[in-house]
Amino acid sequence: MAVMDALIANAKKKKAHIVFPEGHDPRVVKAAKKLEREGIAHPIVLEEKDLTAKKISKYAHAFTDLTELPIEILEMMLAEPLNFAAAMVAAGDADGMVAGLDCATQDVIMSSQLFIKILDNISLPSSFFIMELDDPKFGEDGCLVFADCAVVVQPTFDELADIAITTADSVKHLLGWEPRVALLSFSTKGSAGHEEVKKVIKALDKVQTNRLDIKIDGEFQADTALDPKVARTKIEVDSEVAGKANVLIFPDLDAGNTGYKLVQRLAGAKAYGPVLQGFRHPVSDLSRGATVDDIVGAAVVVAAQVNKEAM
Repeated sequence: MAVMDALIANAKKKKAHIVFPEGHDPRVVKAAKKLEREGIAHPIVLEEKDLTAKKISKYAHAFTDLTELPIEILEMMLAEPLNFAAAMVAAGDADGMVAGLDCATQDVIMSSQLFIKILDNISLPSSFFIMELDDPKFGEDGCLVFADCAVVVQPTFDELADIAITTADSVKHLLGWEPRVALLSFSTKGSAGHEEVKKVIKALDKVQTNRLDIKIDGEFQADTALDPKVARTKIEVDSEVAGKANVLIFPDLDAGNTGYKLVQRLAGAKAYGPVLQGFRHPVSDLSRGATVDDIVGAAVVVAAQVNKEAM
């Protein structure tokens, strides 16, 4: 079963309510109709008329203590659809949010941080892409997860470790895989010396110290992470990850963003994302040029992540 088919089947079981703050966009309207028609999720399409003073006041009073902002400031902020949608998710009136057609990724993140909040054990939000290739020999029957490709520009070793941990947890929860996480570099196990290589090594040490349950290894060049033959020539000790990684953690955004787009364009891979992670409830960002199918795909991933038992 293709990865999107599996996610759709999972989403249908959740019967999640997904809020779209950009209801003025005809692409959102079309995507919402498809989601409802196919029983994937229950879309909540916000329009200006939905942001009534009564509803704004309700959320403003609910979040005064949590944000420590004056009620007047909160009411001004909640008059913005993006903030209003994030507040709906935080209040339990929606299960997840899909946004980004006419606002920047950082705006989506800021609204989500303010209202939805990040998880207690995570220092920063990040993102991942699900990459689906035609060749089943790579990753998990041709599927891989790439992170971070959209949010954290130049992570420290602590942040890189957090990205690895969050992505491993996302993969296990969303896709049901046993994550095999490779920390990527231009060096494989000391083949090159540089401060950027040391950063990756320190990130590996932190994850291995704090999360013994995660299968993770590095620092690996990409071919070492993905190709068993190459791994056997470069790695002298046994590794649960080398040559068979299904999660690739890039050292910075330059590498991650470039990497996913090269695989998408040159290998013809399908790229689902960026999916934001690290928040208490699922959120997905959209590119401004997203198609109706892109919006539906983002909503599927968000809906499939919803944990009804935790709500």
